[in-house]
Amino acid sequence: MLIRHLTRTAVTSLALASVVLTAGGAGAATQSGWEVSLSGTSPAESLMSVSSVTDDLAWAVGRTGGQGVIMRWDGAKWSKDTAPGLPAVWQWSSVSAVAADDVWAYGTVQRDQALVHYDGRRWTSVPTAGPADDSWPEVPIDAVPGRLFKGGNALYTYSDGTWQTFALPDRVDIRDIDALSADDAYATGMQYPVDGGHPVTYHWDGTTWTLMEEPPVRTGTDTAKIAAVAPDSVYVAGWADGPDADPPVPSVAHWDGTTWKDITGALADLYLHAIVSDGRGGLWVTGNDQTEPARAEPVFWHFDGTAWTKEAGALAPDGDTTWPSYTFYDLASAGGTGGVWAVGDYSTPMDAHGDRAIHGLIERSGPPSEA
Repeated sequence: MLIRHLTRTAVTSLALASVVLTAGGAGAATQSGWEVSLSGTSPAESLMSVSSVTDDLAWAVGRTGGQGVIMRWDGAKWSKDTAPGLPAVWQWSSVSAVAADDVWAYGTVQRDQALVHYDGRRWTSVPTAGPADDSWPEVPIDAVPGRLFKGGNALYTYSDGTWQTFALPDRVDIRDIDALSADDAYATGMQYPVDGGHPVTYHWDGTTWTLMEEPPVRTGTDTAKIAAVAPDSVYVAGWADGPDADPPVPSVAHWDGTTWKDITGALADLYLHAIVSDGRGGLWVTGNDQTEPARAEPVFWHFDGTAWTKEAGALAPDGDTTWPSYTFYDLASAGGTGGVWAVGDYSTPMDAHGDRAIHGLIERSGPPSEA
């Protein structure tokens, strides 16, 4: 299996896309406090989503060998979640943990969808609303006390055993959701196709979803990530194809409660797949770095509210050192200490037969250093 990337010429699944990443690297990234928490041969071949409850309790979801896998962090190590009740799926693509006894995961099985809830003892399948999203099977979910939010080809809310559906215009797909509370949530996505379409951002007020002002991102940007810090601090992010096969062009915009502002600044050459607040007025983003000349190391960018700093992540002991094999798909707070989890995958060096192994990767950082 090769690391795969999203094609931009059609609305296709990230997990099913078949375009091999072009060369790139971390450039002049500085070293930081990132450490490898899971690498090498493990139950996970690729991890798509991560969510934590405390410093000592988190879940990450993905797949291995065509089967979904859920990993659990117990404060010392990551291991496969063995709680009973999980159905067989092709991939778990989103997880959201509210408490030790309130965890949700979403996945796909053939052309259908699967939603499960963990109550502290076992996983239970929960009926979903709406059809499976054939365009983007990696449907986002986000849970808060008392309510679950789900995206895709509509916006769905679930509370007290009942689903509410908010229909979207034709060719609009919600790619990410971040909720502050049961009555305050934000979702972002696109009116596809990317070329000729435009970003969309919605706000949930406890009763309905309202379309917000369009964020000022570069033309051709697929806005696929959102981070809500407060009603007057919301970030959306994505990336556009660079011209003439140049590196990708990321974009990040910030909502201050009244208007959007482009804060992309020095952020560059990144397939931007993940975004999370640092809890101190700043932001982490990551994905797959494409800086020339190519280097093989994971890369993170930190925004301190004013400027961006590029940092190198930790190298997997068996990772490729000549090809930019590292890709992260999600970031999440690691608890109350300011740390951050990053999940994704990486490739090993090519063997004598020209093959590379793909392994799941989890890294953790401490809080950003005080400037």
